[in-house]
Amino acid sequence: MKLPERIKISLTGVWSNKFRSFLTLLGIIIGVSSVIIMVSLGSGTQKVVGGQFEELFSRQVYLTSNWNLPYNQMGELSLDDVDYLKESMIGVVDVIPFFRTWKEVTYEGREYTTSVAGVVEKALEVTNLKLEYGRMISEEDVKNHERVAVVGQRILEQLTGSTDYGSFPGLEIRIENQKFLVVGVLGIAASTVSLSNETVLVPMTTFRDIWRMEGEHPEFFLITYDARTGERDIIKQAEYLLNNKYGTVRGESRFMMSGIESEMNLINNIINIMTMVLGSIAAISLLVGGIGVMNIMLVTVKERTREIGIRKAIGASSQDIQSQFLLEAIILAGGGGLIGILVGVGISSLISLILAMSFEWWQGGTPFWVIFLSFAVTTAIGIIFGFYPAYKASKLDPIEALGYE
Repeated sequence: MKLPERIKISLTGVWSNKFRSFLTLLGIIIGVSSVIIMVSLGSGTQKVVGGQFEELFSRQVYLTSNWNLPYNQMGELSLDDVDYLKESMIGVVDVIPFFRTWKEVTYEGREYTTSVAGVVEKALEVTNLKLEYGRMISEEDVKNHERVAVVGQRILEQLTGSTDYGSFPGLEIRIENQKFLVVGVLGIAASTVSLSNETVLVPMTTFRDIWRMEGEHPEFFLITYDARTGERDIIKQAEYLLNNKYGTVRGESRFMMSGIESEMNLINNIINIMTMVLGSIAAISLLVGGIGVMNIMLVTVKERTREIGIRKAIGASSQDIQSQFLLEAIILAGGGGLIGILVGVGISSLISLILAMSFEWWQGGTPFWVIFLSFAVTTAIGIIFGFYPAYKASKLDPIEALGYE
């Protein structure tokens, strides 16, 4: 018997019990669509995280006091440490200090409390803050102790009630009653390190002049390093040098360090594990669907025992019988897989669309490999779970089958 004829007969067999076939397909459809949805959402999340980190200058280490220690035992960084680390460490490109405090910003009677950071001109490069209008704090601003500020959009919007951000450079604001000229406006950056978009940047020297208590010690350093040097190596060098200078507390460093690279790897690993776990849970329904295929095929073989006997009596071989029932199982499982793929891709696309409308950073999408794998798995389920019923049908004795009621 030729393959097209076998497919036609198998389709007729499946179609003859439409409702039962649909219930069998349902398990496969739910399993496949669940797997696709879970993997698509996990993949979208990973793309977002990867995209966020890709925007950052990732070869940097964050260095600050060890907040796990009592306050009087924590280490305090100084500006002398900038040169000390730069001159002593191998592979370091720069060591950039940051001062920070929380202050009340006012403009024409309106008030807004936010973070104020004392920075040098390189702050934008390493924190990935985005300058939307005007200019950044310059080297001359730092040298001359200028009272200028670069302010986040959200802060200016709260202070002025306007979203005409291009008009803000030139405004005069007060930070704790100290006058500052706005020279730049920060845009919304998807990824930032240590400082948020909602901050006021002022020259480091000005910060230290006005807020002497907060400006005595930098809150943190960002250490940048070259492509030939590893993150772990930089952390070990910095830890050794600072422990040697400031000592330790019961063997514990007075400072703590973390790198973007290790955080990115950790987050990606967590997302991968979660995707695998959720995908595996969803895949259990595929196993249930496979058992359903076997069950329905066993029932079908029993119902069509007399038909099998007739076909064998008129010359059909055991191989013909086996291939027909195996093909029916593959059609059931594969058909369910195709429908499940359409349902899964449709639902995941809808979810991605909703998320993209709500969150501009969402980057959803269904990986091609999960579509291919889903169809391959469902076809394999049809073969594996359909083999025994098909084999059982092929071994029926034609005489006994003809006499079956």
